[in-house]
Amino acid sequence: MSRTRALAFAAALPIVLAGLTAGAQSLQTPPAVSAPLAPAPIQMPPLTPAQAAVALKALQSADLHGLQPKDYLPTDPGNAEALTKGLLDYARDVRVGRLALGEFPELWALRPAPYDPKADLAKALADDRLQAFLDSLPPRYAGYHAMRRGLARYRDIAAKGGWRPVPAGPSMGLGSADPRVAALRARLAAEDPQVAVAGPATFDQPLQLAVQRAQLRYGVKPDGVAGPGTLRYLNEPVGQRILQIIANMDRWRWLPPTMPATRVQVNSGAAIVTLFRDDKPVLSMKAVSGKPGDETPMMTSAIHSVVINPPWNVPSSIAEQELWPKERAEPGYLARNGYRVITVEGGSPRLQQASGDDSALGRFKFDFDNAFAVYLHDTPAKAGFDAYARQASHGCVRVEKPRELAEALLAKDPLWTPEKIDEALGDGSKTLRVRLTEQVPVFIMYWTSFAGSDGQMHFRSDSYGWDRQLLQLTGVLAPPAKQA
Repeated sequence: MSRTRALAFAAALPIVLAGLTAGAQSLQTPPAVSAPLAPAPIQMPPLTPAQAAVALKALQSADLHGLQPKDYLPTDPGNAEALTKGLLDYARDVRVGRLALGEFPELWALRPAPYDPKADLAKALADDRLQAFLDSLPPRYAGYHAMRRGLARYRDIAAKGGWRPVPAGPSMGLGSADPRVAALRARLAAEDPQVAVAGPATFDQPLQLAVQRAQLRYGVKPDGVAGPGTLRYLNEPVGQRILQIIANMDRWRWLPPTMPATRVQVNSGAAIVTLFRDDKPVLSMKAVSGKPGDETPMMTSAIHSVVINPPWNVPSSIAEQELWPKERAEPGYLARNGYRVITVEGGSPRLQQASGDDSALGRFKFDFDNAFAVYLHDTPAKAGFDAYARQASHGCVRVEKPRELAEALLAKDPLWTPEKIDEALGDGSKTLRVRLTEQVPVFIMYWTSFAGSDGQMHFRSDSYGWDRQLLQLTGVLAPPAKQA
């Protein structure tokens, strides 16, 4: 729901022990303490001719991982020092991505651990296991390797000329004899192996099913009608889809080497929440994530509490921009909607909405520590889940099945049976905070391209503009022009 970015962090004050005792102090000069020895510099073994060949092949194939070979290949292939440097740069980029930690924007708080490949590369060369070392670098997730296959496929489509846009015109549906049907069929066939380029001149049922499949891949309402919205997605050039895949492959590298077997995953780009147990999805639901300007941050934390019947402490920005103006326009609006004014000595008054069915947080809130004051929660605005573009909140994440998620998270606590949850919900007036017996990791990610269970690549709009920003920061696209 709402989020307020943290403006400052509490500074931890180090406690320095003086080593004093209750008795008399010794006046003896303490013995000198030797400074710790600096670690010995890493000695990089020279590349053998066979290792140089392996290295060159890997760097020439960097594009298979969405990287640019020119960033790593030496201008002189015989320059062993330059080839080793290229290997080191490649190893870091394919393991943890191309952004240095200092280049991450504030809201991109899901960041990889630093990685210096020197020691690993030196050992691989000394043990003559360079290929095994290179093979170990990319993320080991099936989703990442499916993206690699998708990248190769869309590059192959591009090499064959891509696809032609379908001309604008009236919506086409079952039975249409529009002359653009042939162009639509050809466009769908470029991505969908089930569609033949040759077919009837009219919009038949197989074409309708093909349009529905495309709509599902692009997150559009699958009504089987090729209207302006659907054509807008279909007419994006293949190069744009390739760039989306490359940007999302880079984000895969920010994840830890292995994910917790039990976790909650949020995809703010597709607005989906999934609970995993034993590394398998057991509960999935639609969500509503932050709208552009109030983006849901990428981050990781751990859900520690389920709050039943939560009140809503309204962030000052929402109160000032939305609620106080409504009260001035319609006196009594706040009281009618369950808000009360909390006076703060020496500060501006705050608003709090009482718990209950009409609360903006609904009946459940899922709390986890973070610097952005975001969380997962229920909502009374259920119609928002019927939309196909669901970036509409102030930054928090509304979940479609809050009761099911609460029961799943509390399943290991014998006290919190479904009947006990019913009792706690009551009339909505009493707030209860239930600490989980085991905290559940939560990962909030921004995927606008991913492999679906149908084996096809799926795409979403880059609502936040973060794909383009990442591609600019990593040099794949030119940075935005500076304003004069």
